[in-house]
Amino acid sequence: MKIDIHDAIFKMTNDELSSIVESVKLRRNQLHTADAHSLRVGDRVSFQGRRGITEKGTVEKIKIKYVLVRTDRGQRWNVPGSHLTQIKEAVNA
Repeated sequence: MKIDIHDAIFKMTNDELSSIVESVKLRRNQLHTADAHSLRVGDRVSFQGRRGITEKGTVEKIKIKYVLVRTDRGQRWNVPGSHLTQIKEAVNA
């Protein structure tokens, strides 16, 4: 199937490609929004920061498709929801 899609893309006109690009952007926005709203303030999350460094932190605010995260190092990052991974921390019983 992947090869069929690639073949179809290479046969498309500029207008057809533009339509596909707009559809992909819309779908990505939908995914960012859904992922952002699946989190709650106070959740622990991780994400890839600059230079590939894994950052961990706590959700401070949920925006439309971005999430404001305060890292363990005290920095504040505005991260797309789909770039975050929720951390399930062990509870000491």
